[in-house]
Amino acid sequence: MAPDVTIINMKNMFAFYSSIIVVLSVFSVCTGDVKIVTRPMIIFADDNLYFELIEPEEISYTYKIRPAKGFGRSMTTFKRNIPLVLAEPLHACTSLVNSALIRSHIAFIERGGCSFVTKTINAEEAGAVAVVIMDNDSTNDEKMVDMIGDDTGREVTLPAFFLLGRDGFMIKRALERMDLPGAIINIPINATGIPPNQLNQPPWTLW
Repeated sequence: MAPDVTIINMKNMFAFYSSIIVVLSVFSVCTGDVKIVTRPMIIFADDNLYFELIEPEEISYTYKIRPAKGFGRSMTTFKRNIPLVLAEPLHACTSLVNSALIRSHIAFIERGGCSFVTKTINAEEAGAVAVVIMDNDSTNDEKMVDMIGDDTGREVTLPAFFLLGRDGFMIKRALERMDLPGAIINIPINATGIPPNQLNQPPWTLW
C-alpha cells in the first residue's frame, strides 16, 4: 500500500517549522531579543483568547482558550507557526518522556489526575514555552473552566490556557489518526474588531 502523501508532507512540514523555530531561538539568544514576534496580545472582555490552527488542514480553525488564573504568566508575545505538541504522558502528571519534541514548543495536555500547576511545571521542566490543557470531557463544547493554583506555593513561569474538551478531542483524534506529534498554530491571534461569531470557529463548537 502506497504511503499517504498528505501525512508525509505534514511530518516534513512539522520538522521544517521546528527547525525554523530552533534557528529563531538561537538568534534570539545571540541578540538578546527574547520576543518571537512583536504583535499585541488581544484579551476580550470575557477573559478568553483565541489561537489559529494552521496544520493539519482538516482541523484548521480558530479555537477559544482561557488563560489560567492565579498561576503562570501572561503571554506577551505573538507566537507564529509554533508546534502544539501532544504531551507524553498526555495527563502530564509525571515527567514528559518526549521533551525533545516539547522543547521550545507548546505542550498539549489533558486535564485530570493532578493539579493544573503540576502539569504546567512538568511541561516547563521539559522545555515548553506554554501549555494548552484540554478538558477531559470530550463532550464539553461550551463550558470554559477557570484554572486556578493548587495552594502549594510552587512558582509557575509559563502561560497556561484551558481548551474546551470537544475541541481538544477533535484535535487529538486528528493528530493520532495521521500519526503526527502535533499541530502548527498561531497564538494568540489578532482578533481586534472581529466579533467572536465571525471567527473561523470549528463546526462542532458554537460560541
